[in-house]
Amino acid sequence: MAIELHADASDFERLARSIARLPAEIRGKAASRALRRVTGMARTRIVKRSSEHVQLPQSIVRGLTKIAFNPGRDASDVVVRSNWIPLAKIGARQTARGVTVRMRGSYRSAFIAAMGSGHEGVFMRAGKARLPIHELYGPNPAHAVINNPDVYLQVMSDVMESHLLPRYLHEVSNLLPR
Repeated sequence: MAIELHADASDFERLARSIARLPAEIRGKAASRALRRVTGMARTRIVKRSSEHVQLPQSIVRGLTKIAFNPGRDASDVVVRSNWIPLAKIGARQTARGVTVRMRGSYRSAFIAAMGSGHEGVFMRAGKARLPIHELYGPNPAHAVINNPDVYLQVMSDVMESHLLPRYLHEVSNLLPR
């Protein structure tokens, strides 16, 4: 069984004319809904790529990634905001030789301690003396995005190219009276 699909420029011209004949309210609502949905899909893919890149669970990266939608200019942003993530939040474990962190390895002579303020972290001494100590941090997903913008822009453009027009047509068909 062979399936044949034929499309030429006149099909796309007809589609463009029919969309142009729609009321502005329906066109605007459909564009807004489609953009929101596709931006959510882009966020999911960016979270997946970023978590693989920085070797963090997706749940941590997802909590740092937000969607900002501006209906006035029909634009939306996927924003990753984070600081360096403390090793204690990634799943640090105290061992006899130091601290072991999931997917990060071991840190010799490091220790887990709670500060007077209640903050718990992974620390290491600066020298042989008891003080000063400094906290150890893991990766920063926002830093990874800034250092590799091409990778993340490619993810966004792939999602937009493959899903925006079909989603827009889907939303138009949902808004049209039956």
